[in-house]
Amino acid sequence: MKISGVEQITMTNPVFDDNERNRWLANPKVGEDPRFKAVLRIDPLLRNWKVASRKLTEWGFSASETPDAASIESAKKFLRHWIDLQKAIYLAVSLPPDFRYPSGDASQVIFEKVVMPVCEERNLPFAMMIGSRLQVNPSLKDAGDMVGKSDIGSLTNICAAFPRNRFLVTMLARENQHELCVAARKFGNLMVFGCWWFTNNPSIIEEMTRMRFELLGPTFIPQHSDARVLDQLIYKWSHSREIIAKVLADKFVDSARAGYAVTRNMIEKTSNDLFRGNFTRFLQR
Repeated sequence: MKISGVEQITMTNPVFDDNERNRWLANPKVGEDPRFKAVLRIDPLLRNWKVASRKLTEWGFSASETPDAASIESAKKFLRHWIDLQKAIYLAVSLPPDFRYPSGDASQVIFEKVVMPVCEERNLPFAMMIGSRLQVNPSLKDAGDMVGKSDIGSLTNICAAFPRNRFLVTMLARENQHELCVAARKFGNLMVFGCWWFTNNPSIIEEMTRMRFELLGPTFIPQHSDARVLDQLIYKWSHSREIIAKVLADKFVDSARAGYAVTRNMIEKTSNDLFRGNFTRFLQR
């Protein structure tokens, strides 16, 4: 963290992962280190309710495979319990490129009746990482995942249907980035963040960052840590910071040429917003 210039790491902590879950249960104080902020990752709730309902029942939150009223209340209690245990600062899910909303299935019920109400009640954003197609080559195991183009219309449906909720969104496909930026111009409850996974290549980072500035001004989160292995922070932030600085300098030059007075205070404020302020304000809004 010292080498990479990172002050704090926001983690996605998957509660349905037994190793992760058991560590929190064994030592709830694990989340008290100020360098780390927990995020409650809940993929099975929205990707496989049948499996999630069995797990909830096993853990003392009785739920049926059909999300009836009792199951909905149990799932809400489950989320509240883990938000409190982890002191989570937002909730998160990874979704496939064929994710659709509305979908007319159990995932829609859980999303509408459980996840959105609890996020609103606790004033927590909901992060969606969309576009990962899992295990296209099963022989590679976790390394066998791939990218797919996602449906921005489903995202705008969500932003419109839940104006009192806030959404942090990153997408995996390069082809989605322009439409995602335009969507963020239309919805104040949508915050674009990061260059995720297969878009974390210097040429694509620069392209995405320039496009975001041109469409959104400095009102996005240009990069996120996203380090599956901790020391990935070092190379990720060294090249990201250099690219972001280059793009930002060019945009300030454009402003100066247009007759706008660029000051040191403006540069410092904009830089702080991009690397810290936009995120913290969106969390607290």
